[in-house]
Amino acid sequence: MTDQELLQIIEKAARDKETTLNLRNNQLTRLPEAIAQLSHLMYLNLSDNQLTRLPEAIAQLSNLTVLYLSDNQLTTLPEAIAQLSHLMYLNLSDNQLTRLPEAIAQLSNLRELDLSNNQLTRLPEAIAQLSNLRELDLSNNQLTRLPEAIAQLSNLTGLYLSNNQLTRLPEAIAQLSNLTGLGLSNNQLTTLPEAIAQLSNLTGLGLRNNQLTTLPEAIKQLSQLGKLDLRGNQLNIPAEILGSSWGSLGKPSEILTYYFSLQTEEQQPLNEAKVLLVGQGTVGKTSLVKRLINNTFDANESKTNGINIENWRLEVNQQTIRLNIWDFGGQEIMHATHQFFLTKRSLYLLVINAREDEQQNRLEYWLKIIQSFGGDSPIILVGNKIDEHPLDLDQTGLHKKYKNIKDIVPISCKTGAGIENLLSIIKRELANLKGINDPLPKSWFQVKTHLEKMEKDYILYHEYEGICQNEKINEKLKQSTLMELLHQLGIVLNFRDDFGLKGVPVLNPEWVTNGVYKILNDNLLTTEFRGMLTLQELRRILDDSKYPDDKPEFIIKMMERFELCFPLDDKDKYLIPDLLPKEEPATGEWENVLAFEYHYNILPSSIISRLIVRMHHLADKKTWWRSGIVLRYNKNRALVKSDQEDRKIFIFISGSDFTRRDLLAMIRSQFDSIHQTIQGLEAKEKVPIPGHPGIFADYKNLLVYADKNLDFIPEELTETFNARKLLNWIEEERPKPGDPDPIKPPQPLDPPMTPPPPQPKPEPQPQPQPPISSAERGIALAMALAVLITFIVLILNPRSMNGNALAIVRFLASAFAGIAGYLVSGDLGLQSSIPFMKTKTQVKATGAFAAFVLVFLLFYMGVPTSEIPQPTPTP
Repeated sequence: MTDQELLQIIEKAARDKETTLNLRNNQLTRLPEAIAQLSHLMYLNLSDNQLTRLPEAIAQLSNLTVLYLSDNQLTTLPEAIAQLSHLMYLNLSDNQLTRLPEAIAQLSNLRELDLSNNQLTRLPEAIAQLSNLRELDLSNNQLTRLPEAIAQLSNLTGLYLSNNQLTRLPEAIAQLSNLTGLGLSNNQLTTLPEAIAQLSNLTGLGLRNNQLTTLPEAIKQLSQLGKLDLRGNQLNIPAEILGSSWGSLGKPSEILTYYFSLQTEEQQPLNEAKVLLVGQGTVGKTSLVKRLINNTFDANESKTNGINIENWRLEVNQQTIRLNIWDFGGQEIMHATHQFFLTKRSLYLLVINAREDEQQNRLEYWLKIIQSFGGDSPIILVGNKIDEHPLDLDQTGLHKKYKNIKDIVPISCKTGAGIENLLSIIKRELANLKGINDPLPKSWFQVKTHLEKMEKDYILYHEYEGICQNEKINEKLKQSTLMELLHQLGIVLNFRDDFGLKGVPVLNPEWVTNGVYKILNDNLLTTEFRGMLTLQELRRILDDSKYPDDKPEFIIKMMERFELCFPLDDKDKYLIPDLLPKEEPATGEWENVLAFEYHYNILPSSIISRLIVRMHHLADKKTWWRSGIVLRYNKNRALVKSDQEDRKIFIFISGSDFTRRDLLAMIRSQFDSIHQTIQGLEAKEKVPIPGHPGIFADYKNLLVYADKNLDFIPEELTETFNARKLLNWIEEERPKPGDPDPIKPPQPLDPPMTPPPPQPKPEPQPQPQPPISSAERGIALAMALAVLITFIVLILNPRSMNGNALAIVRFLASAFAGIAGYLVSGDLGLQSSIPFMKTKTQVKATGAFAAFVLVFLLFYMGVPTSEIPQPTPTP
């Protein structure tokens, strides 16, 4: 934007007495003094420019309440800024500020101040005078200390200090009694003050990546705490207790219970790890387990139906490590279920057949599956059957692409070749595996050992509580924390947040997995019952000796938990999407539709089946098959289907243009929620280009273009498209940058906890409008009576007034009728049924017009003009 253009905009805004002005992203290098003319301005956005200073004239904007200056090159602020006495929101993030002027203290009405991503090394004591401040973001600066004066910000609810160089917190921080969010991640804190206990309203505390070695006992007094992030410190708390991401943090009460139990009891190292064998069927996974544990080989080894779990004790660095070996069956139907047991902090052995090529072994598929579900867990790639064919792989290429591959080992389970080498590599990787030596309180370790020795598939929870009490673990919180740890480690299965499952801790996970796989592998369910499972069939499949009483129903509840099935309208029937027919049924015409796609690096089959489970209640006439579903919501239908080979999911929505986005938003919300459970998954959203079938734009790229109000040119085309308009096909109109929306509160380094994904809402019913008041109804009735009486008088005695008087009466009567129509028509409920009457105001206006015209015509036709006396001409 040129200086002349800017002056013209300012002059026009001054003439029009504008209260808002958006000058964002215009490459401005300076503001003219003419800015002072905008005395009515309340909102000014100058973000994403190249301003290096602000003019003193900005002080003349005496009514300004919101000022955005983020993403500029400001190094200082003028003292004159102090005169903006009405300012409530000030955003100075992403500049080059090295200090704040003392004058900032005079902004006494300031509520939110964002100074993140600057170069501040200290805060002025005068900041204490900002007594109305609610949110203060100082993250990503170079602060080494906080002034004691910060304690005077008594109304502060959010204080974000992540990514600084703080080594301690002042005791005075205890006076911030209204604080609910405190972000301190990525600093150099070694301790926390006891005074932190006085922050009684704190709900979120971020302390990730500091140098904490101890926690004060007083931290247990923070009873409102819902989020506690202690990852990346030196507190000896297992990752399973802490959580792996901001969205999946452990419960603060359990984290602190574990930590303080360690401080008060003798400790014992866990010395336990999980080893998972995955790969296609018939590659020799079970043979490898037997060769490693017993040094035996069976040429007639049967295939694994489900999961086999073996225990193996191995000497690693002069310590005995207990290994839980999970041998996963390779059949396709089982892959969706396997994913619930592919855990992080495990050692993966990916077994392939040396006789077959990479495509036949589905090598990339399995590596991406491990990457998605196992995070950064180490992988040993094992090439079996080298006695029949040498292993031929691009080892250098695989190591470059998948950093987690620690070694590629050729072996033969048949001859034993390479087994000793593999064994030494397993020991090496176990020695480096995170958490293998995590400490446990000794009493907790004894409960764990007791459970492992029990030769039962499951126990009842009260039995578990009795075992804990025998080891002097009497507190309910300690008992539940230990159970959660054992669950996270895969030693037991217990879902305490599920009423139907929490009462039965499963000591033998194989008991559950075998039950699930027996159901999934039942031939009749696929061929005859087309994925429909009745309780009668369930009891046929699961024998009484292994699954007595109500335990078959328990297995079904577990399958519901894993989103493998859902109950039909008849509560004794369930549908298993993975057993539905593969053939896509007739779904109708899908032309002139809203289209949307997901493109994946790897597409687990569980994604589409989980969507079917989640959205089955919206299914249109129960139209579903193994890889898709048709949904109906209001006046729209949606076809959602997956293509495993192309690694894509397609969404097509037909019906009303006005409500298509609503249904798409519901579907995307469910996919987003599913994607978040697979942390390594790459799912790219693609937006269709209108008029160009098969050409899509990347959704995230469009957001960037729309944010800057730029046109977009797809790679395959030369035509330009407005990014915001393209997005408006997909979602409600996005607020333009700089619109006077309320300023967003500053965010901590880690995002705040996201709410649970919205479930599809039931179809909305028309909401009744509030009735008119009794006063309005009385006025309308009086006017209607006046019109009626006048009409009757004129019908009975048409010669009672002359033509001029009649014209006046006719008009007044029509006007009275119009007013009455306006008042009462809003009660008729027509706005939901007539297209041009969508709101109550539109209905009232229509009613007024109709009543006016009707009464006017009645008077005109009902009172013959010939009978009306005409005025006598004046001589």
